[in-house]
Amino acid sequence: MTGAAPPPKPPPPPRRPPPPPRAAAMSEQDKEALTFKALGLLNEQVQARIVHYKGDMETSPELDAVTAQVVAQIKAMQQALGSDATARQSAEEIAGQQLRTFSSLLARVFDPEGKANFATQNLKTIGRRIAKLFFESELHEKTKGDKEKTIHHAEQGVYYVLTRYRNRLRAELDGFDYESAEVQQATTELLAKMERDLQVAFLSRRSPELNRVMTIFSAVLVDFMQQHLPPRVGQMAKVTLRAAHTAEGPNSVGYKILSDQFPAFRAEWERLLMQQMVHYCGDNLMARLTETQEAFMDETVRFFTDPHIFSETCDVICGALYDFLCLEGFLDLPVNWRMQQGQS
Repeated sequence: MTGAAPPPKPPPPPRRPPPPPRAAAMSEQDKEALTFKALGLLNEQVQARIVHYKGDMETSPELDAVTAQVVAQIKAMQQALGSDATARQSAEEIAGQQLRTFSSLLARVFDPEGKANFATQNLKTIGRRIAKLFFESELHEKTKGDKEKTIHHAEQGVYYVLTRYRNRLRAELDGFDYESAEVQQATTELLAKMERDLQVAFLSRRSPELNRVMTIFSAVLVDFMQQHLPPRVGQMAKVTLRAAHTAEGPNSVGYKILSDQFPAFRAEWERLLMQQMVHYCGDNLMARLTETQEAFMDETVRFFTDPHIFSETCDVICGALYDFLCLEGFLDLPVNWRMQQGQS
């Protein structure tokens, strides 16, 4: 008599789905290249606004003459005051006073406790600009490397086809004979409506992922401004003022940066800030995207490491900072800077 058959083995446990791929961290070389490109884009933005502002100006010879006279009088007054000040202060004394003031103002803005609300006040503007860039990039059927995009949604594929052949479709419609001009117009409007509806439907599908990544990016930005920058702003102020030679001009004063020194001051400060931002935010964003254990589309991850993201973010932060420094009496902003910022 044989023994009872052994009980059947329990079924193997279900296999766990593989974790989402880890977002690749940027190398130092990638960060330097990204910083360089982002700074280039930022300068292009500023120059484009200046050209736009100057192109829109309508002046008369009489007004130009009066303006030139007033400017000359102001410069003469500044030179007189500057001569008196430099008689009392050496370049080293001016540099020391500028550094103390600039450092203390930066400490108020980039505060670990966020008392000034500088970071949170600018997140909405940054988010609006990034969303605009994101949707513009999504509406292009090819990547910046001129590669065909992978289609993730039905509306996306049909929208790309419609936009690719938009002109041909309209030409075909124009070639028909219509009962009336009203029918022809309605036909053209229907085609445009189909395109708009597909665009809205497609972007609506992409919005949730943008919002999730934007929430993470915003948290990284807040930490950057309230945790990473505070212990570094003193050294950043020192390097900025020294490299911009703000204390060495014939009219330099200790209590503020003059408007003709602003371009050099801006270039040095934005270079340092961009370097810090790319290195900190690039690494921390990739790390946090991985920690969420959520699989984000490759296109979305690549978008948030695009130089346009950092140039737009730096533009908002620096614009708000310059306004603050101006209101505190530390920075004289050129007139055309105020005008071009108003058009951004």
